[in-house]
This record gives sequence, structure tokens and C-alpha cells, in this order.
Amino acid sequence: MPDDVAYCYTKGVNYRIAAGLPISGGHPPRDTVMSSLPMRLLVLEDQVILRKLISRQTGFFSRHATQIDEFSDPAEALRSAAETSYDLIITDIGMPGMNGIDFIKNLTAIGCRASLLIISGYDDRTLHTIADMARHQGIDSVHFLCKPYSIDQFLHRLNAAFADLEQRSLAYPLDLQQLWQDCTSQPLQMEFKPVLSGDTQQLRGMHLAAIRLPNGLLPLDAALYRQLAANPQLPMLILEVLMEQLAQLLASLPQEQRQHCLFSLYLDGACLAHDNLFDRYNSSLRQYGIQPGQIGFLLADGMHEQRSAVCFENIAKLKYFGFSLLADQLGEGGLTMANLLRLPLDGACISATALRQLRSQGVGLPALLQCCGLTLPQLTISRLDMEADLELLAGLEDCNVSGEQIALQMGSDELSSYLQQQTAGKLMH
Repeated sequence: MPDDVAYCYTKGVNYRIAAGLPISGGHPPRDTVMSSLPMRLLVLEDQVILRKLISRQTGFFSRHATQIDEFSDPAEALRSAAETSYDLIITDIGMPGMNGIDFIKNLTAIGCRASLLIISGYDDRTLHTIADMARHQGIDSVHFLCKPYSIDQFLHRLNAAFADLEQRSLAYPLDLQQLWQDCTSQPLQMEFKPVLSGDTQQLRGMHLAAIRLPNGLLPLDAALYRQLAANPQLPMLILEVLMEQLAQLLASLPQEQRQHCLFSLYLDGACLAHDNLFDRYNSSLRQYGIQPGQIGFLLADGMHEQRSAVCFENIAKLKYFGFSLLADQLGEGGLTMANLLRLPLDGACISATALRQLRSQGVGLPALLQCCGLTLPQLTISRLDMEADLELLAGLEDCNVSGEQIALQMGSDELSSYLQQQTAGKLMH
């Protein structure tokens, strides 16, 4: 099958759509790792025109090959769900006969654990309550979308559902040897999350969030580095591969597109324990004509007294060469208050979940930042993935923001065109 064509199937209908996107495999609810099989989707909507539209939009925008079954009757859809291992179920709520609430309840009763995307005309709070019901009944991945919706909103929710499926596929222990082979056998397809200013929505940075491997998307986060720790050398080796390929990518971009954008990636304590880390990174970047000031490292691991002297030497070298050091997972990571007081931080990152928790505990964010020697413009609020998360930004317009409600994650092949658009928009302002 050509890479630029997505095949979609419905009951009694077989059609092909030029998607312009590479096709990846399925995922493991079928008790295996991600395979070349298409993802199985169920669409339940009693209005035929809307049902066909949702199916075609899903097939067109999906980053996976998909096989889609359409239903107008909830009872028939439930029978199919009992017989088929679906990856994603898209359902309405207001339908004749069995309503969507009872349909979801019955899904869990038959042991279905597919990801769920609810598309309905009910208000945001009602759908939030239905989503909470589904989660409490055992469906881990639940997303919702209020009608009417824009294509951008649909893409946000669809991508979030697929991201959950890809995360689930990587819940199995990593084959570290295979991972290393995948990272070194071919150029990596990197995935970036844009970081925008909260007030003007101008581009501030790009976070290297994941890499696309033959068996799916691999998030570059603390959870990954905990698995890599089984081989003390591997975190450093993976980071070196990422740095080399990031340098090559940046060198391929026009300077005016990348010069005001900070590219950040995750760094853990195991990497810091290796000699001359940033000497090598500095040398590698300069070979490609890239200044270290364009790269930032997100650190969430605590720098306690038991850390080797090399860790602190590397942090000093990081600053000496001009890289940026950013505190990651503020309020929930391993960084201690002593770390925040002493480390030479250039910025910090806090998730929407952690920010909400700090507020519930009466912790003032400006006071916490002051301990780090930082101000609001140096803070990024991340994982703004739900519409309700945007309420957290009241009074924090000076911060930077990222998440699915801000801008979609994108591949390295899309980076140049996105930066070009952002540069053009900045010039217009």
C-alpha cells in the first residue's frame, strides 16, 4: 500500500482517500504489540449524513490505516462491540432507543475497553460528567467534542485519542536492543510540540516530545528514561542520537525561521552522570552552524547530595556553553526546593494538572517562581489538553503555553512549513 494513501472500510462500503500522511500500524488491545493491521473503529450516530461525515473525516485525518464500522442503532453497535476488538469507538449521546449514556455503560459491562470519543450537542459540563462516568467504569481513554465543532477541534480530539492508543501500545516493557537498532538504523522521524506565548500566541519554542518508530510513537519523557535506566549507558546514547539528528534538522532550516525559537528536549540524571556530555554537544552543534543558545534541556530529576560530582560539572558546562536549563514537572517531579533555589535555571515547566493541584493547596505560583529566580514569562504551562484547562490561564497571560488546546503536535517533516507560517505571522504583526 502506498504511504500517501489511507484505506478506509465501512459496512458495505470500501473507499480510498489520499491522506498525504505516512501510515502506521495498529495497537495492542488485540494482545500483541503494534502491527501492520488497520485500527478498528466503530462510529455510532443516528443521523446518516453526520455519520458518513464523521467516518470520512476520521479516515482522512487518521495517522493510521483504519477500518471503520458504521452504525445508526446502538443495540447493533453493542452487538458488534461484543464480537470485535475495537481500538476506538466514536458515539453520539442523544439517540432513539438506547441513549449514549446507556450504550457506554453497556460497553463496560461486556468488557470493552476501547478508547472513546463522544461527539454530541450537549454542553461541555454534561459531556465532562459523562466522560467521568466512563472513566470510573473502567474506560481509561475518554475524550469528548461538543457540536457544532470546527475541523481543528475535531483534529485535537482525534489526535488525543490516537495518542492514548499509541501510549497504550508502549505500556509493555521496551526491547532496549531493538530500540537502539531502530534509533540508529535510519533517520528518526521526530515529533514536536509548539510552545506559544500566552498573550500574543507567537511561537516561543519547540519541545522534542516523541520519535516515531516502526511500531508506533515513543514519547521522550521521564517514563521512557526510567525504562532506559536498565542499561546505564543507553539514556546518554539515545540523547546523543537525538542531539545529532536535531542538529541536522535545524541546519536544514533557514536561519530566520529558527533563530528566535528554543528547541527543548528531556534530560535525566543518568545522562548527567557521563563525562564531557556538553563538550560533545557543543562541538556537534557548531559543526552544523547551530548555536547552543537554541537548545534547552528539561530536567525533572532531583540533584541530591548522592549524585556524582560529574552531574554538577555537566550542569556547569551546560551553562558555560550557553545551553538553557529548564526545570520540568514543577510541583510533581523530583526537583527539590533546594534544587530550585540553587540550580541556574532559565525557565520552568508546569503541567495543567500540577497547576490545578497547587492552586487547590493555596500555593502561589509567583512566589514559587521567585524561589527559582524566575518570572512568569519564563514559565511554560504544559498539557493544556482539555477545554477546561484553559480556565487556568486567567491572570497568567504572561506565561508560555503548550498542549492540544494550543497547537497540535507535528512531525519533523511539517516543521519547516509551520515555522514559515509563524515567521510570516510575526512579520505581519
